[in-house]
Amino acid sequence: MKRILLATLVSIILFSAQAQDIIESNNRFTFDIYKLLSKTDKNLIFSPASITSAIAMTYVGAKSNTFDEISNTFYFNKNISEFNKTYNKLVENYSDKKSTVSLFNANSLWIQKGLKLNTEFLENNKKYYLSSANFTDFISNPEKSRITINDWVGKNTNNKINDLIKPSAIDNSTRLVLVNALYFKGAWLTKFKKGNNTNDDFQIGRKEFVKTAFMNNSFSSWYYEDKYCEIIDIPYSDEQISLLVILPKSYKKLKKVEKKLNYNYYLNYIDNKSKKRIKLSFPKYNIESEFDLNTSLKQLGIKEAFTMSADFSGITGNEKLYISKVVHKATIELDEEGTEAAAATAVFMRKTSINVDEVSFKANRPFIYMIRNQKTNTIYFVGKVLNPTK
Repeated sequence: MKRILLATLVSIILFSAQAQDIIESNNRFTFDIYKLLSKTDKNLIFSPASITSAIAMTYVGAKSNTFDEISNTFYFNKNISEFNKTYNKLVENYSDKKSTVSLFNANSLWIQKGLKLNTEFLENNKKYYLSSANFTDFISNPEKSRITINDWVGKNTNNKINDLIKPSAIDNSTRLVLVNALYFKGAWLTKFKKGNNTNDDFQIGRKEFVKTAFMNNSFSSWYYEDKYCEIIDIPYSDEQISLLVILPKSYKKLKKVEKKLNYNYYLNYIDNKSKKRIKLSFPKYNIESEFDLNTSLKQLGIKEAFTMSADFSGITGNEKLYISKVVHKATIELDEEGTEAAAATAVFMRKTSINVDEVSFKANRPFIYMIRNQKTNTIYFVGKVLNPTK
């Protein structure tokens, strides 16, 4: 059976008011998919921006009910012309600007020699998604093609995402691979000094603790508190980007916080946060997660796209395609200097056939975190830490 594979890793960078609808789409989807991916007993990291972008590139080629299901699940604008224009604002390279953080985006198309794609689909990808077109030979040498694409992903994520595409994913029936790379690296605005580190308990169970290294610092930033949790923003050197941390009031309240966590709760934090002097104690961690997203996306409402009834005729009129697999991989490393994170998503398609009082914030129990843009409120990465030693 002939197959089209789309692999994605995405970066979202400078935005204007015009782009607010795609930002809102991304953020709404963030909390929907978090409720499904967070059902794990392991540490978690994923990029909603990467997943959103991967599906956005297929959305441009979707038609009829397939188009509607994707639009409804991802909150996408159904006016494709407007959608493309706002998405173009979303993917400018932040690393090209005079900034002290790197938030880098790169897109590419890997096309089987001889495969004819619709002109409009190619033009939209080139103009709005800034995708470069590369021809390869999946038919004669699928393994070489796989290695070449994985090398490209590694290069564009500072080798943080390797082996995104597994050997079983590409064979001589593969026809197209769309790849998007998302990479973030940022130093803290107020760096942690290693000499201030302490070794203390982190709670991982009802009566279970592990010893871990805590970084300690004091700075001014945003703070919010309710009966369930405390929330802070830890600013990076470019203060537009921050690490938002949601810390439940106790170990047993994590599930309650996750149940409450949605787009409106996020907006409530933005509307009600206030400036405080934060005395922070925070663990270092290094997390990698990998997902098969088929089941999750079906649960959220994308059903037809995974069946032979799918309509992706906007990609090519020569093959009738459906999505066979969506996989996602992300990694984050956080220490005294700052944070480095990357993510990748792959979609596989086949042919039918101000300062006030000081507060103490000690993250010594499971917490949720997000890398976000404080100016636009765009969420790039999300995850949770259940055990920083693993």
